[in-house]
Amino acid sequence: MLQSEFNYPRKINFLDFFIAAYVWTVVPLLTIVFASLVILLSPVAILIDKKRDLLHNLATLWARSIVFCNPWWTFEIQGAENLPPIDTPVVYVANHQSQADILSVFLINRQFRWLAKDSLFRVPFLGWAMTAAGYVPVKRGERNSQSECFKRSREHLNNGTSMLFFPEGTRSKNGKLLPFKNGAFRLANQAGVAIVPITLQGANNLLPKGSLIPAVAKVRIKIHQAISSTEKSESELLEAARSAIDSDLPVH
Repeated sequence: MLQSEFNYPRKINFLDFFIAAYVWTVVPLLTIVFASLVILLSPVAILIDKKRDLLHNLATLWARSIVFCNPWWTFEIQGAENLPPIDTPVVYVANHQSQADILSVFLINRQFRWLAKDSLFRVPFLGWAMTAAGYVPVKRGERNSQSECFKRSREHLNNGTSMLFFPEGTRSKNGKLLPFKNGAFRLANQAGVAIVPITLQGANNLLPKGSLIPAVAKVRIKIHQAISSTEKSESELLEAARSAIDSDLPVH
């Protein structure tokens, strides 16, 4: 493992404010444009493509557009050979460092639907597009919501579409892994699909927790080997995935 790259608190300088002004101008504009496309195309897309792959592809293009327009953020993918075949559903699990983590995962260029907190689905344009694309909301602490999101996630897997979870449930303040919730691993175990762990390193600088000031960031996206769920219990899956993700994080 590498030495920690987290340095809190960091001093804010003129470049930071310039980057923030640029990012918070470009990102909302691109979000409105692509979200509007998703919303406008959703009635047709749902009729001809019940899995909504087209809408997810537009969301991926949204993420790639943000990356392309931001010269201060760079992304490197390692372990792409560990990605499953396009038509093989799995459960992806990644560590959670930033509100912008989803941008990193979109870059793996695979179909998936992701579990996100319900408040995001109420954000104008962004939330409407997330609903149209079939992403899954969950309300923390509510059993009915958790039961419904588990049901919808299982339906996606049964239809051949992967799911993405951030099993910590909230962003880490210092990059150290928080305890994992077991929902993703119970889902994989019951559906009989593999877990694919993903380590995000450096994503904390995209948009640190508790801050609206982005920074220059180099994000490394490490895709680990798939972990079969057929011979492991739910808790064994959780520990194996957590160990894989933690193995590529900096030492704290």
